[in-house]
Amino acid sequence: MKIFPVFQTVLYIISSALLYPVVVLLIGLCVWIIIYTGGFFGEWARRKRKNPNQHLGESLELIAYDGDVPPVVASHLSPPVRSFVRKIRDLVQDKAVFLDEQLAELIQRTEMALVKEVNRIRMIVRIGPSLGLMGTLIPMGTGLAGLTQGNIAQLSSNLILAFTTTVVGLALGITSYIFSIVKERWVAEDMLCIELIAEALTKGKISKGKDENEICQKEGHEQGSEREGTRSLARGGKSV
Repeated sequence: MKIFPVFQTVLYIISSALLYPVVVLLIGLCVWIIIYTGGFFGEWARRKRKNPNQHLGESLELIAYDGDVPPVVASHLSPPVRSFVRKIRDLVQDKAVFLDEQLAELIQRTEMALVKEVNRIRMIVRIGPSLGLMGTLIPMGTGLAGLTQGNIAQLSSNLILAFTTTVVGLALGITSYIFSIVKERWVAEDMLCIELIAEALTKGKISKGKDENEICQKEGHEQGSEREGTRSLARGGKSV
């Protein structure tokens, strides 16, 4: 008994069984990319209309002075940046001891969340064409097996399925690649806004701390001079 035909039969059964999961995954990815496209163009229109970087760059001094982001500027920021602003505002107002460490952790967690969102669409760049290739090769093998038995109708049906899965897989890869490029640029813009806001708020906190120290020192000097004046008057009264 030859063992190679057994292996060949097992591989044929496995590859044939993978056809339905591949087709289902391709259909599911198509539905997901259609839903994602709606949200993508909505975010694109909002960013194009509001242009957060321009308003933020003009308000850095005001942010540093007030220790908060003005509502007009916050309304132009993206949702991840607004969420970051709320969290860093709480840190600055609570006057945390390890403010620098907590701020670095907050920035890192925000960046990881943004990158995770980009990686989600970036996976489709590889998965889509790979599923399309699998959906091409599996029906072709089945069709060739039918051709040996003279079943032309089966070969024609399998070739149609093979070419359509190829087109769908490539379309998914191209679309998700375009989306990933634009999303990477948006992530870079959001990270720039986050770093600018964090720098402005921390500088404003440091400058306010210095001002408070200077005021305390001035008050201490004034109180000291008043006490010296009182003592000198008391000494003058005793001498008289």
